[in-house]
Amino acid sequence: MNLTQDLSTLIDQLEPIARPGGEGRVLMVMGASRGAGASTVARELARLAARRSYRGVWLYDLDFAGNAQAEAARVQGPVFDARFGRDPFWRIEAGDAPARIVARESVAPNLFVTQMQARRDTVKQVILGPAPEYWKAVRRSIDLAIIDAPGNSRAPLSLVGDLDGVILVADARLPRTDGIMARRQAIEARGGVVAGIIVNRADGQARSAA
Repeated sequence: MNLTQDLSTLIDQLEPIARPGGEGRVLMVMGASRGAGASTVARELARLAARRSYRGVWLYDLDFAGNAQAEAARVQGPVFDARFGRDPFWRIEAGDAPARIVARESVAPNLFVTQMQARRDTVKQVILGPAPEYWKAVRRSIDLAIIDAPGNSRAPLSLVGDLDGVILVADARLPRTDGIMARRQAIEARGGVVAGIIVNRADGQARSAA
């Protein structure tokens, strides 16, 4: 599946990636259903945006325990504190064992990907919640943040009111649109904005609709 052409068009629509005045953007990529391909879209969108970025693009993987995006991006090099000097949007319950979320640079220049550092099987849960001051600090520091949100969890909905938009990824193999509409209504009910819908696996390609 080649998403480059379609997502390059989306990146063109985001230009300049950093807003006038130097503020970056924060976007969430969320699957309208499980297996829609949101993680692939998020990773490719972040990679393409990083090519045009000066201050960097951060890809947040909300599957903290899995760290799949960090593995796929082949992160390496120094570790950066992902808190930006603020109370972040996550709270880790891990008992007495140390656990933290950091970012490391990918093999792709200007792309940083989050990963959780914790002892195996010590994290009980990660609680997500609003953090407007955190995202203000992120916008002042980087050009673009992409949040990869799992489609089978409602927890990321607690974040959408602080973001600049949510891109929904729909599975073209599913003929019904109920899931898309339900997810859109849930996002808007939390104060979020659906910035676009990407239909994945349509004729072997991903197609976007603003």
